[in-house]
Amino acid sequence: MVGLLLEGVQIAGVPKVVRLGVGERRALVVADPDHARTLADLVAGLRPRPPGVTITSAGAVRLVPAEGGLLPHLTVLGNMVHASCATHRWSRSAAAETCKETAKGCGLDDILDRYPYEITPGRRRVAGVARALSANPGVIVLEDACGLPTWGTLLNHAQNPELRAATLLLIAPDTARTVGFTGAGHV
Repeated sequence: MVGLLLEGVQIAGVPKVVRLGVGERRALVVADPDHARTLADLVAGLRPRPPGVTITSAGAVRLVPAEGGLLPHLTVLGNMVHASCATHRWSRSAAAETCKETAKGCGLDDILDRYPYEITPGRRRVAGVARALSANPGVIVLEDACGLPTWGTLLNHAQNPELRAATLLLIAPDTARTVGFTGAGHV
């Protein structure tokens, strides 16, 4: 089953066809930051598709910006509950219980009451993934940037069933930043 299919994208470093299975992890190396942002926005549906570009996904697509994409005025749990309530239309209390389980799977249960500025850049990135997971996406697009911990060192796929279920696409500025993410290099 296809988790994500990209066809016809005209960006250097991106193959004409990128096919990921459900639950698969892959990295695309896009050195130009503007092109990387364009690709992330296209996949996430934040930018209109150019003629000839096809993007198909198995479920909703969530984008996690390089810095995590957390709302600064909400705690880690508040960020997750906000995403969950917006997606599922659950009550805040029901969403909080589900989000606490997601946070535990991501190793964040000790910082749920902290604000983004109170945690390390690596934990902000993981909290951004937990926020995305709380919306039950089919695909998560991870932006990367130099100077931050790599996604391969931050995400524990083996210990997190929610993370294993989502199709993950990493958009990185160079091959060295993909080490440990896919286990098999990049697309």
